[in-house]
Amino acid sequence: MAIPGAQPQQPFSQQPTSVGTPAYQFNPYAQPSAPPPGPPGQPPTGQGRGGGPRWLWALGGVVVASVTWAATLMATGALEKDTADFRGYRFHHDMCEVAELASFKEDYEFKDSSSDNPDGYSSRQKGYDISQCSRAMTKKGDTSGTALSTYVSTTVEWHKKSDPTGEFASQQQVWEDQKSRTYKYSVSSVDGFGDEAYLVKEERGGSLGSLKLTVRAGWMTYEMRWSWFGGTGENAGPPSVETVTEWLKTDTRAALKALEKPDSKNVPGRDPDA
Repeated sequence: MAIPGAQPQQPFSQQPTSVGTPAYQFNPYAQPSAPPPGPPGQPPTGQGRGGGPRWLWALGGVVVASVTWAATLMATGALEKDTADFRGYRFHHDMCEVAELASFKEDYEFKDSSSDNPDGYSSRQKGYDISQCSRAMTKKGDTSGTALSTYVSTTVEWHKKSDPTGEFASQQQVWEDQKSRTYKYSVSSVDGFGDEAYLVKEERGGSLGSLKLTVRAGWMTYEMRWSWFGGTGENAGPPSVETVTEWLKTDTRAALKALEKPDSKNVPGRDPDA
């Protein structure tokens, strides 16, 4: 019902505003006035982009620059080169020269295929270097004429692009899960070598089958392994665990010491990172 004397109202009509109050404060569809212009590309005084403090805006620029710089180093390989730490142990092409195995020579004679071409190899790759030597031997004074049954191998790896620290201990412990009716393995830590070292013992049919000493020093990993496959006569049984362990420790110390010296047989141009 219309009220006498009242003015008719239109739907959605805007209500009058008070004097001096901008209409956009009451109209949800109106746009606020733009802030006063400043120099191109410069945020208002005391404010950063998005209304934050200027120091926060500057910090964001520093973070972006740092990420860009790190990405450039990774793309060029400079970051990895500076990160890889071999604790001063240098690449050597001939591990048969480095690992002289003086302790084993007291009881064994080596039967290399050739004194000029020992049973070993080396390789230098963009992200990984390796040098290895394997020696077959017979016990001194053995005249049985049986086939060679004892071997000592030395392997050194230089991990140039990835840090082996996180996996090294687990790689040794995994041997204990490979036991069977014939084979049994045990792993124990060893002090006095690199950042960490382990002794892995293999028992085969109740007798000592192999023993290896593994060492990690930074991004360099080292392994010296002694293996025995049975014999006759004086070679009917393997040496004791204590004897072989002492041989491995003594010859490992000597080999690591030799790896700190320059490679006397280094061939120029073989290093892909040079």
